[in-house]
Amino acid sequence: MAKRFVRVLLSRTFLSAVLILVQVAFFVTLFFGLQQVGTVAYIVITLLSILVMSAVVEHDNVNPSYKIMWMLIVAWLPVTGVLFYLWWGSQRITRRNVEKFAAIERSASAAMVQDNAASEALCAQEPALTRNVEYLLRNAAAPLYRNTSGEYFPIGEVFFERFLEVLRGAQRSIFMEYFIIEEGEMWSETLEILRQKAVEGVDVRVVYDAFGSMFTLPPGYDAQLRAMGIKCQPFNPIAFSLHISDYKMLNNRDHRKITVVDGETGFTGGLNFADEYINRKQRFGVWKDTGVMLKGPGVYSLTVTFLKMWDYVSGTQTHYEEYRPRGEYEADGFVQPYCDSPLDGESVSENAYRNVLRRAQKYVYLVTPYLILDNEMITALCLAAQSGVDVRILTPGIPDKWYVYYVTQSYYARLLQAGVRIYEYTPGFVHAKMYVSDDKEAIVGSANMDYRSLYLHFENCCAFYGGHMVRDVRDDVCAALAESREVTLEDVNNTPLLKWLAQVFLRFFSPMM
Repeated sequence: MAKRFVRVLLSRTFLSAVLILVQVAFFVTLFFGLQQVGTVAYIVITLLSILVMSAVVEHDNVNPSYKIMWMLIVAWLPVTGVLFYLWWGSQRITRRNVEKFAAIERSASAAMVQDNAASEALCAQEPALTRNVEYLLRNAAAPLYRNTSGEYFPIGEVFFERFLEVLRGAQRSIFMEYFIIEEGEMWSETLEILRQKAVEGVDVRVVYDAFGSMFTLPPGYDAQLRAMGIKCQPFNPIAFSLHISDYKMLNNRDHRKITVVDGETGFTGGLNFADEYINRKQRFGVWKDTGVMLKGPGVYSLTVTFLKMWDYVSGTQTHYEEYRPRGEYEADGFVQPYCDSPLDGESVSENAYRNVLRRAQKYVYLVTPYLILDNEMITALCLAAQSGVDVRILTPGIPDKWYVYYVTQSYYARLLQAGVRIYEYTPGFVHAKMYVSDDKEAIVGSANMDYRSLYLHFENCCAFYGGHMVRDVRDDVCAALAESREVTLEDVNNTPLLKWLAQVFLRFFSPMM
């Protein structure tokens, strides 16, 4: 009960409500108790708001939609809107942290060399796909790989069974990086294997996001794991700092989902480690999540993504070349694992998604738990549909956060009017993050279609080009669409007035969602 109470106190919803009440209280006090200084206070507030809005506009590498929404918040709530922005909006952190991340990225990028034979082979098969390959190589240091086998998991239970099988066979190393780890059956079964492997001398390392796991793990859990012989580092734990901008890192969470075993086998997708992800605990109906397993050269990118974060949280310097996979496997397609950082000024995840929409000729199906879009993404989705592409979006039928669900549904009208088809997953909650297009390419990973994933979090995804992995994603999405309810314009037009007003209100705060 106490933990749940603390969780509520630290939630964005509660803090937002408090700040709004502060705003109301301030104006009531100003009107009734400070009539003599009301004009001066108004001028000071106005100047402060102008300064903050100028700071918002000044950031050239920030999406214009993101800027506009923050300017509206500051203008609408001239007192607490400033506090909202300083806490959640500004992406500046200390120069020390920026330089530390940048040095690690430079070192890792030098180790990510493109195999020209792979890119030439893809170009010979599908020349149009090479543009996205080149974008990810240049802007995310993400090489394209062949001879990397893949296995797709359409739901968490199937993923977890295969995951444990591979984990039990680890001989040299196990690297894990996750946003949420929660005590329960899923983590207990995993932890027992990790403990045994550490005793056997396997190099076991775990990184978990300190904020994402704040209420799912006991305090000092990293010390408990280290006592078992497991190397563990929480990412960005909440701690006192003399540098105010250090607290901005609370905004930049490690949302990645990666496991690498022996440098040869890698897992990623949308799954964290909590019992609902494998449906051993029912929270929002059936929990649909997806994952992939890679074996071969492409695993190297997942390994380096993990090691970059490990070097940051542990203060080490890794020679990445030492971790290259040794084996090659039969594969009928290509894979390009990539990661995204909120500190480099490049919206890699969003641009990769938009590139899929730009190239689509026949169809694009996308799956996301949260649909909170900027103008560029809305334009890309609508333009594709208006150009004759079959664009379909699958969202949850049972939400995990009602207020995010309301904002998600607030985008339906414009998308439906443009010809986008929208489905809500009737059995329960969809946590998967996927794109698939024209039987030629697919993306599976950790990046939601919301502001936090696309602008503020550390994310990772895998792009697949051709082969059975693309077809497996397509078939799974089609199966999920078949058991979902299609949303119509009539449904949207019949939205109750109070819900519509709540959607309008909540849209103001979409940059924080």
